[in-house]
Amino acid sequence: MENTLFDKLTEDSVQWRKGGYACADYTLIGEILVFQKEAQEDSPALKFLREPQFAALETYWYVRLKLKTPHIIDLYKHYYGDDKETFFEALGVPLSRDAVEFAEIDGVIEKISSDSDWVKKNRIQALHEAVILDYPSYILALAMGAGKTVLIGAIIATEFAMALRYPKGKFMKNALVFAPGTTIIESLRELSGMPYEKILPPDLHRDFIANLKIEFPSKGKEIQTQQGSSYNLIVTNTEKISLRANRRKNQQKDAFEREEVQANLRLQKIASLPNLGVFSDEAHHTYGNTFDKLKRVRETINYIHAQTPIVTVINTTGTPYYKKQILKEVIVWYGLGDGIKDNILKDLNNGIHQYDIAERAEHEVFDDIIREFFNTYGKVSLADGSKAKIAFYFKTQRHLDESRLLIERAMTSTGESVSQILVNTQTSSSAEIDDFKRLNNPANQKRVILLIGKGVEGWNCPSLFACALIKKQTSNNYVLQAATRCLRQVPGNQHSAKIFLDYGNAMILDKELQNNFGTDLDRLSAGARDKETVTLRILKTKLPKLEITRTVKRAVRAEPPNGKITLEKPKSQKAPVILRNILTPDFSGPMEILMPTGDTKELPAVRKTTDCHTAAWKIASRYHVPMMPALKQLNGLYPKGELPNNHLYGLFQQVETQQANYKTIEEKITEVLALIRVHDEEGKEIFEKDEYGVYVHHLRLLKKTYERMKDGGLLAANSDYADTHELSFHYTPYNFDSGPERTLFRQVLSVLNTNPDEVEAFLFTGGLTDPKKTDFHFEYMGEDKRYHRYFPDFVLVKNTGEFYIIEVKAENEKGDPIVEAKKKAVERLAQINVNMFRYHVIYCDGSVMPSGALGEIHEWVKCG
Repeated sequence: MENTLFDKLTEDSVQWRKGGYACADYTLIGEILVFQKEAQEDSPALKFLREPQFAALETYWYVRLKLKTPHIIDLYKHYYGDDKETFFEALGVPLSRDAVEFAEIDGVIEKISSDSDWVKKNRIQALHEAVILDYPSYILALAMGAGKTVLIGAIIATEFAMALRYPKGKFMKNALVFAPGTTIIESLRELSGMPYEKILPPDLHRDFIANLKIEFPSKGKEIQTQQGSSYNLIVTNTEKISLRANRRKNQQKDAFEREEVQANLRLQKIASLPNLGVFSDEAHHTYGNTFDKLKRVRETINYIHAQTPIVTVINTTGTPYYKKQILKEVIVWYGLGDGIKDNILKDLNNGIHQYDIAERAEHEVFDDIIREFFNTYGKVSLADGSKAKIAFYFKTQRHLDESRLLIERAMTSTGESVSQILVNTQTSSSAEIDDFKRLNNPANQKRVILLIGKGVEGWNCPSLFACALIKKQTSNNYVLQAATRCLRQVPGNQHSAKIFLDYGNAMILDKELQNNFGTDLDRLSAGARDKETVTLRILKTKLPKLEITRTVKRAVRAEPPNGKITLEKPKSQKAPVILRNILTPDFSGPMEILMPTGDTKELPAVRKTTDCHTAAWKIASRYHVPMMPALKQLNGLYPKGELPNNHLYGLFQQVETQQANYKTIEEKITEVLALIRVHDEEGKEIFEKDEYGVYVHHLRLLKKTYERMKDGGLLAANSDYADTHELSFHYTPYNFDSGPERTLFRQVLSVLNTNPDEVEAFLFTGGLTDPKKTDFHFEYMGEDKRYHRYFPDFVLVKNTGEFYIIEVKAENEKGDPIVEAKKKAVERLAQINVNMFRYHVIYCDGSVMPSGALGEIHEWVKCG
């Protein structure tokens, strides 16, 4: 597919702009859109809207007027309907080329609409929900901070203005805006104070303001809006208007026997409003963890539509996906990387601080965060005088309370008053909640905010420059939402933001950024990250298993502990350190988003000594030994009652050694490596199946990589090669990385076609690199001192069980640290398994195989 739907719409909207927004039936729209510019149509400066907001408004009106507000499927037909294969690919319908040839578009759409089992099997529930709607529904996807609330206000203002000028046109005369959660509702109050005079020309603005009625429903059962009236803007929580389940009681059996869905009084009145447009803010919540929540919201909108036809439904979100299923209603996309690049969001360059703390105490971490924050932002204020702030996020009250003591201690040591701390949790006092709501007031002196379950979506605090998440949080999405709260930009700010994370949360954030803005949603990414899918069809599942022997060290108990310990003053030693690594976001590539900068700092110890009583308590509680004997020994070793912290770890080691009483033994174990795994440990199938029941594996390749492989003949199908004895192609196509790999494969296979000897299989293994689907990988230690998986290129297997591993590398990679690390890891095992396997790295100059390479392989085949 050449472009995504939103790419095509953007291109056509720009052409519409260049043509002066021509629209014969509704010329006013051109006047409204031109009014957004400062002086004249071709001026780049905008009066009020930001560029992504204006582009979204422009695209919205192009769809409404030029394309006549089509159903989302009709919109796809408009752009992709001329070619069935392209159409199904654009929608994400998993049909093979053979199936496409016999399929009809309307027939497949009907199947998606009605065949729930087929939909579930193919994991296209999100598409099903889009197809079955009776009204047009679109998603405007703008990253956090790009201004979704203002965009909603701009659409409503321009819709009402068009309705006032063209009362018989199909324009909105009422608008319902709803969203989950009270925090988001508070952010939507911005709709009542928007400078609509900067969006509408003076004459239109006068009529708009004269007719506009805004209501935020209170706790009452009804709303004040007059039934059947026009130009109402109603902003409410989803829960206040959604259909309710009414469980009726069987009086005779004293039990609930049936459940009905009913509309409350608010919803009944809303359903009476003519020409209603519905806006769902933070729409990704609609999908929830299951589709139950989606169905309840959709039932509510369907109820309204049945009473009076809805003009359209507009969903806004920054994360337009459901369980990695791209939501097909997206007509506008503006990502997080775009926002940072365009200075709509604060820069994060070298601003992500990752702490490797494991389960150790957090004194040093909080001390470092507080020092870093006040050193960087201590004197930073916004133009209105609001001082820079940092938010700490916690999962439990206990962790917050423990951490608050450490934060207060760190602030005191840096000369900062602890009165700057503000706590906001579900149990906060009214005064604390009021303080939280007034954080944007320049007179508010709170700068260090401690939160549980607050301060995520909908919280707009421009003076927030830093966020900290240390230890486990509520959910992965919570980590994403919390960590990026500090990115909202303010005019004139030159300071970047900082995010402080422990290692676990850093990994979660990286994954969530990829899921939302990176590889898993590459069709919603910039054109440079466009990808192609290559489907590998598994032809053989019964393959020889490879036996390999490893030497492992195992700790075993020598004899049970007796509870008695003897302590000695340790020699001066360095305590285990906590490292802080600096990361920076990179949205340009297809994989990692959080990239290390190489800047690593060892945090200094905050506390130099520990009193003997505390040390004895730690020893007793950690190792389950009597406290008083330990305290007596410590007082004897340290008469002053204090011991250096760097002695504490040595004492722990003494107790652990005496109590554990383990010894280390070496054992040799034999593992069986499966070249293909089709079932997991519970017997469930790992691979997907195509419509023919064949196992398949999908590769997502950068488009330029795909084109290079395709043009270079590196995608090798089994039909392209003679495999006389069926020794190869356990899947097809083989996806070689280079010409030398393809050359080696062709030459070796040619020899085996003539004389296979004892060879049972010759397989390319470098393309299937999912550890769930193959055991054929090895671990090596990288330059980052972490273990990584290595998947070799080829394996030859004899019917005796012997195997020969081949890796093909370029000549200039000889001596490369990563290549050498992989080589050493495998060769170490080869030395243990002398008679079972051999490992060979072949270095090639260009596309030419070195002389003798094939001879060595042939010799092994003949002689072993």
